[in-house]
Amino acid sequence: MKILIVEDNVELNKTLKEILELNGYLVESAYDGEEALDFILTGDYDLIILDILLPKLDGYEVCNIVRDKGIKTPILMLTAKGTIQDKVKGLDIGADDYLVKPFEVEELLARIRALIRRNSTEKSDVVKIDDIEIDFTNREVRKDGKKLIVPPKLFCILEQLVRNRGKVVSYETLMNKCWDINDYPTKENVRANIKLLRKLLGNKDIIHNVLGVGYKIDF
Repeated sequence: MKILIVEDNVELNKTLKEILELNGYLVESAYDGEEALDFILTGDYDLIILDILLPKLDGYEVCNIVRDKGIKTPILMLTAKGTIQDKVKGLDIGADDYLVKPFEVEELLARIRALIRRNSTEKSDVVKIDDIEIDFTNREVRKDGKKLIVPPKLFCILEQLVRNRGKVVSYETLMNKCWDINDYPTKENVRANIKLLRKLLGNKDIIHNVLGVGYKIDF
């Protein structure tokens, strides 16, 4: 899962990024409204954490533009503006949830899980492939009942393939979903991580290369 943090406080942005990455999410950061729009309009995110008091364009304006563009990515407004009027305005223009600073980390993580889960209700939260069990809600992979250590990037690749079972997932989709925008990934990076993923899963013959296009998973 890939999350965009839009927060102009550099220290808070950094802290949030570290917390989310420790919990298995891939995270990118923007520091003003215009930069946020550039990221959102060109990237592919599963959730946007959006401050309101931002330079250049405030969070309300960003949310408005995003929804006007037809982008349905869940938005969690995380802000010091905590009046009922502020909350109503944020929700009315298209935010999916609203959390006031200061906040408890566990509550933030719970709200993130709820928004992502709500956005994926049509998708199964647990998928079994022979002796492999993939738990998307808790972001865990188990083999013969034992939890595997799966780095966030490999979990993201696995999730994209499983969610699109039987369909080809292009190199470009995997790079956009599973790499940071500043990483400048290549097809060779994708191939190397697919190799690691196959090894992690016990070299099962379920991930297939579609020459020059990408990968698909069959089970």
